[in-house]
Amino acid sequence: MEAIDAKKKNIVIVGAGFGGITVALKLARNMGGLLSDYQIILIDRHHHQLYTPALYEIASIPNENITDVALKTSILIPIADIVAGKPITALTDEIVGLAADTKKVLLKKSGALPYEFLIIALGSETNYFNIPGLTEHSLPLKNFDDALRLRNTIEEKVKKDGHIKIVVGGAGSSGVELIAEFVNFVCAIKEKVLGGKQICNAEFLLVEGTPEILPGFDAWTIKKTKRRLARLGIRIKTSAAISAVEEREIIFKNGERESYDILCWTGGVRGPAIFSQFGFPLSQKGGLEIEETLHIKGADRSLFAIGDNASFINPKTGKPLVWNVPIAEAEGRVVAQNIIRTIRNEPLRRFVPLKKYPFILAVGKKYAIADLLIIRICGFWGWFLKQLVELRYLLFILPIKKAIRTWLRGEKYFMSND
Repeated sequence: MEAIDAKKKNIVIVGAGFGGITVALKLARNMGGLLSDYQIILIDRHHHQLYTPALYEIASIPNENITDVALKTSILIPIADIVAGKPITALTDEIVGLAADTKKVLLKKSGALPYEFLIIALGSETNYFNIPGLTEHSLPLKNFDDALRLRNTIEEKVKKDGHIKIVVGGAGSSGVELIAEFVNFVCAIKEKVLGGKQICNAEFLLVEGTPEILPGFDAWTIKKTKRRLARLGIRIKTSAAISAVEEREIIFKNGERESYDILCWTGGVRGPAIFSQFGFPLSQKGGLEIEETLHIKGADRSLFAIGDNASFINPKTGKPLVWNVPIAEAEGRVVAQNIIRTIRNEPLRRFVPLKKYPFILAVGKKYAIADLLIIRICGFWGWFLKQLVELRYLLFILPIKKAIRTWLRGEKYFMSND
């Protein structure tokens, strides 16, 4: 980690998620020549990057299997390890405002920090859609503490009452992965923790407001996923928009009601609330609207936004891109190139999204549905590919030995419940 040099121009990245880290590392590889007058400053309110694709694993590992401290090392990657030996200055701070007219980002602890370029990559926040009672009675899954709280709540309920009914609201990829993992989690508590051959008499319900689960996914993936969820004993309720939530009951817009013991909400995200202060155009989901060069609309050429807090309209479909890891990383690579091209007075690159991005969807135990565009795989080998994808990412952000150690540690912990 390097100190801030007041004589250099600042390329400031706010947010150390997948997009922000990608920009920082790509720029760091080009810090010679014309970029020698610049420095990269990476800001995040945490000391670590959260590996969000494994959050559902944390929420489904019994307390008795792994300590919370050990779990942290498998999913919270220290930013200091990522930037070690690289021309990147990491600041643990939080954005509280933006003075775009004077090109300064306002930080909670450090005050006003000038920038030559600013990349906003803050990610998203849980969206409760102003549904009465939803915030009070549901548990979100956005960070490590959320995952532990969800796990502990479920485990306490199972140990106390035996029977449990878990409802997951939102049947996107996060909701599907979470509820599939819960099946094995609850059974593991009954058999390993309570002792003896326990009957796994739990109920699992996946609720989705649209007519089909996995909105935006193709028919093949949806069919395979529904078949897998049925085998796991998970009930699916679609076209089920929630109008209100009470302490033990969900009320739907059509008047139907559904009881629950635990309600986990994965049904929506929105851009950070602080964006309302910036004065730039926002999408319906509260994200910063961006151009094809990934500049923020209504701002000067020094401001970019990427990832889950940015709204990019696909020119081919006229629809906003979904918020996921592959798109955040792809946008990060383009922003790094466009900053370098701006400094070199070269034409900027336009971000052209792929017609389809590869994905791997974990659906309980060692089973995943993988669509790699040229090949589709289900079952154990899909799960195995998912582990390799996680290793690839760790190798991108960490030294080889540290990446492999982190990956092996995570594999050991996550498989303890399988």
